[in-house]
This record gives sequence, C-alpha cells and structure tokens, in this order.
Amino acid sequence: MNWWQHGVVYQIYPRSFQDSNNDGIGDLQGLIDRLDYLNDGTSNSLGIDAIWLSPIHPSPMADFGYDITDYRDIDPIFGTLDDFDQLLQQAHQRDIRIILDLVANHTSDQHPWFIDSSQPGSDKADWYLWHEENTRPNNWQACFGGSGWSWHPGRKAWYYHSFLPQQPDLNWRNPQVQQAIREVMEFWLARGVDGFRLDVVNLFYKAIDLKNNPTDWFKPARPYDRQRHIHDRDQPEMHTLLKQMRQWVDQYPNRMMVGEIFIADSDNASLPASYCGNGDELHLAFNLEFLRAPFSAAAFRSVIRKWIDLLGHENWPNYTLSNHDVKRHISRYATHEQTLDRAHLLAAMLLTLRGTPFLYYGEEIGMPEQAVSRRQLQDPVGKRYWPLHPGRDGCRRPMMWDSPNVFSNVTSWLPETRSEGVTVADQSHNPSSLLSWYRQLVWLRKRTPALHKGKLKLIGSPDEVLAYERCDQQQRLLILLNFSSQAQPINLHRHAIDQCLANSQLDAPLFRNGSLLLRPLQALILEISPDFPRRASVAP
Repeated sequence: MNWWQHGVVYQIYPRSFQDSNNDGIGDLQGLIDRLDYLNDGTSNSLGIDAIWLSPIHPSPMADFGYDITDYRDIDPIFGTLDDFDQLLQQAHQRDIRIILDLVANHTSDQHPWFIDSSQPGSDKADWYLWHEENTRPNNWQACFGGSGWSWHPGRKAWYYHSFLPQQPDLNWRNPQVQQAIREVMEFWLARGVDGFRLDVVNLFYKAIDLKNNPTDWFKPARPYDRQRHIHDRDQPEMHTLLKQMRQWVDQYPNRMMVGEIFIADSDNASLPASYCGNGDELHLAFNLEFLRAPFSAAAFRSVIRKWIDLLGHENWPNYTLSNHDVKRHISRYATHEQTLDRAHLLAAMLLTLRGTPFLYYGEEIGMPEQAVSRRQLQDPVGKRYWPLHPGRDGCRRPMMWDSPNVFSNVTSWLPETRSEGVTVADQSHNPSSLLSWYRQLVWLRKRTPALHKGKLKLIGSPDEVLAYERCDQQQRLLILLNFSSQAQPINLHRHAIDQCLANSQLDAPLFRNGSLLLRPLQALILEISPDFPRRASVAP
C-alpha cells in the first residue's frame, strides 16, 4: 500500500500552530519545535503520518495565503526556504510526509504574472480571463460576494475572479499557464515535498462561450448560491488536465495529489468521486459530506455506503470531520452534557473506516469553535457577510498547548479564549482524555493491518448503531458505534470476542442476558473469534 492510503494526515493552519519569534503568528520554526508532539516514534505522541500545510507562500494575505504572489518561496511571516528545507528534513526523519497547498485556480492580483498580463500588448495577455468589452460578459458571481468580473483601469478590460477581486483566475486553457504550474510543482517535488492538496481544482476550466449560469431567483440564498454553476466550473476538459498532472506527479516516487472539489450543499458526492477517474486522475478526492451530516448513525452510514459505491475498486476513500473553512465538528455536534462523548465516538469512526483520515489541528484535544467579535474579524467572508455568516476565523484559532497558552508570548493574530481542560498539557497524562483516545486510535490503526488496509463491510444493526467489519486474512474486527443517548442491545455473545482493542468508555464491555449492551455514545473496537459464525446482522 502507498503511504497516503494507510497513513493519517494532519492539517495545520500555519498561522495558528506555534509562534517561535513572538510576533503573534505561527511559523515554520514553531512547527519544527512541535514535530515530536505529532510523531516521535512512540505512542506518547499523536502518531500522524503526514502534515498538510495550508498556504505558506508569499502573499498580501487578502485571503490569508490563498492569494499567492510567488509560488517558489516562503512568506517571511512563516520563515525562509531554508526553514522549509529544515522542516522537510526533520519531518522525514520522523517518518512524517509534507503536503503543500497548491492554489492554482487563481493568484494574487499582485503576482508578477497578473501585473504583466494587465499591461496592453503583454506576452502574458491571455494568462488570465479577460473580457475586452464595455460591459460584463455574463452573470457569474464571485463566491465571496458580488460580480465575478472586476474592471481593470490599466488594461481597460474586465477580469474574472471566483473569489475576491484580489484573486484573479488563471486561464488554464493557455498551455503556457499549464507549463508554468507544472514547473512550480516540479520545483517542490524535487525539493522533497510528498504531495499537494489542490485548492478548488474543479474551478480551473470555465466555458469558452462565457454563457450565463441559470439562476433560481426564488432560492433563499446569497446570489452565488442561487446559480447553477454549469459554465464556471466542472468543465469536461478538467479530466484531461488531471490525467496530465497525475503523470507529472507520478514521475516522482511515492508522491500524491488530493483535490478539493468545490461544491454547493445541493451537489451530489458523485462529482468529487468523478475526479479520481479510473485511478488515473487525483489520488484522493476530498469527501466533504461528513461536514454536512447530522449526528446520527443513519446519516453517516448513508455517506459511507454512497462513497464506497461511487469510488468503486480503483479508487481510495478519504474522510474528514473538520477543516479551515467550516465550523469545528466538536462545536457543530455540541450538546449540554454529551459533547466529549460524541467527540470520542466520531474519532473512533474516522480512524477505523477504510480510507485515509484527515485530522484538523486541535480536534484531538476538542478545541471548540471560537466566537470572534465583528471588530476582531480577519476573514474576508466574515467581514462581508456578518452577522449572516460569522466567517472562518472561529475554526482557525491558535493551538491550545497550555494554560496560559504557549502558542505565543505576545498577543496572537486572533483572540484566544480559554476553555477549561482543553489544552495539550491538561490532557497529555490523562488516560480518559480525548487526546489519549486519539493517540490510542492512531497507534492502533498503525499496528493493525485490518484497520489500515483491510476490507470494510457495513452490517445491519439497530437504527442508532453504526456497525461494520474490518477484515484481512489474519484478523476480523467489529466496530460498534452507538450514536444514541440510550443503551443499545447487540446480539453478540461474549465468547465471540477474542479481545477488546479499544473502548471509548473505560469500563469493560457490558453483557446482559448473554448479549452485548452498548452504553450511550459508546465506541468499541472488538477482535472477533475467527471461528465465530459470520452474521449478516448484529441486530438485537
């Protein structure tokens, strides 16, 4: 198996992980200082296998790094190329891979390419999407608000931007653009980078004829979400391009691409799955349906079953519960008394499914979403849509290492609100803590082939129980996840169980009348006796 199939990926928002130079902003040296926390080769560390870094390239920070001015350097707030090389070296010594965020749908409007393109008669005139008429060519909207077309007084033309006006879209139909991005990728691959996360990869191509998108004027949503985006994304040429990009990456051993497929809430999971092709496009396409699923066994079972069916045998699944764009899942699913139990349950699901789990920094300690006042907002989405949308600052809060927080010795770039018990220091030596549970699960996954490469079979169970088997030739595991606040009886005799590998509640598994009784919100990972009859169901 490839490392990106059996490993666990940990997403880091670099501004918020660890500040080493006391400017209130996280940086590469700070990350280097924390590598042993992530994986020091022992079960005292989290044990992750790869880090996905949100953008670290030079940027005016209009969208906090997703507006790049130089693809081949490091923004000074994060460090230098030498710092990055040190990070690579130190991470690889710990068997940690590094995945860079490749933002290639658009650049900053301060990128030399765009500055050149905006000059009349430039040899890069066609590197971006320009319209030389007096009026906008169509009704395309920008995701961050307003028209997707902005006027450039120097060139006296309109240019298209899927997001902010400061983020003009590249023209991927231009072979020179394709070659330029290829050279960027090869620059980092030759340096030792292990893969790329491709930002909004399905937006690269737009329809040549620039037709209007159909609009549902009665839909209660912002203008962008009222449109059916059939002309400004998901063009068929994208699949040909991804096959080419796959060949570029596959020239380097053990490298990978994972793509963000930008979809609306109403879109089907079949779209992201299609960008894997027949194992010849993306290595992984983000399945983001967990981010919208309600807290129920039925909802998660449906997502898992659908994703497996869509990917088929050629492609590999992946799952995530949180990222830098959405409300942290511990806050999405928070209740008055059961929040931590729910977090334990979801961690067990994420780390026992067949597929690559992506963790978001701080979820292992239950860092909650942070409320950010309007005055303190940094995110351009929040600034434009507050109070309808609070922005994304809340999920980007500084990592909570200790109390007082040792993320930085000065005021951090985002406000910090203390949460009792929610620090690495509070939880590191507590066997019942969420951090201890994540460590246990990650290391169990590492040393258990049935968990990181075995087959998965969903099995029948009570409505509020998610149950599945993970099997290989040597081992048969049963994962039982009770999403209910009530105990659930399971038709499984104690003699069927060889051992309990993990239990989210420290008490021993409970049996009543010869059957297993799942406690409320309990997660169990059980090794089943090989000679125990296989059942199609564990129903009561």
